[in-house]
Amino acid sequence: MKDTKLIHPLTTVKQSSDHGTDTAYSISPKELLQNSFNTLKDHYFIHDIQNLAQNFPPDESIYILGHAVTEDFPKHNHDYFELTYVAEGNVFNIIDGNELYMNTGDVSLISPQAVHELHCINPDTVLINICIKPALLKGTLEKFSKSSSPISELLTGRTENKFMFFSIGYSKEVPLYIGNMIHEYSKADFNQTFSLEAWLLLLLDLLANCSHYSYTGVDEKTLHILQYIQKNCLEHSLAVMAEQLGYNPNYLAGYLKKRTGINYREIVKEARLKAALSMLSETTMSVYDISEACGYNSPSHFFKIFKEYFQTTPKKYRDHYLGSIH
Repeated sequence: MKDTKLIHPLTTVKQSSDHGTDTAYSISPKELLQNSFNTLKDHYFIHDIQNLAQNFPPDESIYILGHAVTEDFPKHNHDYFELTYVAEGNVFNIIDGNELYMNTGDVSLISPQAVHELHCINPDTVLINICIKPALLKGTLEKFSKSSSPISELLTGRTENKFMFFSIGYSKEVPLYIGNMIHEYSKADFNQTFSLEAWLLLLLDLLANCSHYSYTGVDEKTLHILQYIQKNCLEHSLAVMAEQLGYNPNYLAGYLKKRTGINYREIVKEARLKAALSMLSETTMSVYDISEACGYNSPSHFFKIFKEYFQTTPKKYRDHYLGSIH
């Protein structure tokens, strides 16, 4: 797997101190993908975000932009599809008035002309934007766009929905594909290539077959519920937590599925794995005790699930973590 550290904060996006006199700089893809953050001397002021696409090469249909989110973005739209991947941190992405809380690893796909804004809630957040011009739907993506998947329906306007939210969680493939796209893009001197188009097609096909998607996303209410469940699911059942939150258990499970695209069992599974990672790295508890503390029926079941998600064993993960801090 390629090192996902290819993805770094690539520019600072900030409010101009004097809208009337400051020059608004649009950052080209080449500038945004400089290896060193320190080499980028200009800033892209957010009041000029609408003009970003004017600097794109007119004969290319894919652009990859990366930036740190250190300020709120005002409402804006584009004339291209925008696929956003949260490489680090978390952010509120508000699309046509719909609040969308995005955590590390999450993906959103926004159609052209959808109005959206970003609210900064973590200044360490890093986003990777893959901009796709509609012209690509008549080329490499033509056959894919005519398929019957929800994502192809969004790309071709066969649905009223203007965005999709994918709660990817611990996906191995998404950061791999995006990392390969960035690698290919930079290797080709920031130009579109057949290899870049191929990686994009693989990424879209992966998302098309992903069952963890939603047309609504995680708003503040849902975020509060999720955080409560993630904090308490190791000790309490769905019925107990639903009662404490004031909901019917079936309604709560259905609500979470609609908002996140993930069923309740998967939410609990990820919460258990997250707790296990913390215990492995921050305590001296045995792997067997961690298995029991995280609610697994047996250590063998814990080992199996852990290996499926992380391609390593709990013991090897702990050894690697401890080795990396010494």
